[in-house]
Amino acid sequence: KGEDMSEEHTTKFSKLSTANQIAGKIMEIRKGAVTAIVYVQIAGETMVEVSVTIASLETLKLYEGKAVTLIINPVNIMIGCE
Repeated sequence: KGEDMSEEHTTKFSKLSTANQIAGKIMEIRKGAVTAIVYVQIAGETMVEVSVTIASLETLKLYEGKAVTLIINPVNIMIGCE
């Protein structure tokens, strides 16, 4: 079953210009040659697919099990983490 993501984590990036932030946990990463698909579990068992470059995957040090925040604007969904 999915984990309940805390409100504290959801509002971690409150100084961003966008208000649409969703806490989640990386469940799976599928690497390609240039990009990776990151599967993030949010509320309940809902999964969101996020496409990131391999460079971003490495810069953000993303790994399965890591807590992240999805940052949503009208065009893209990005991942933010500590």
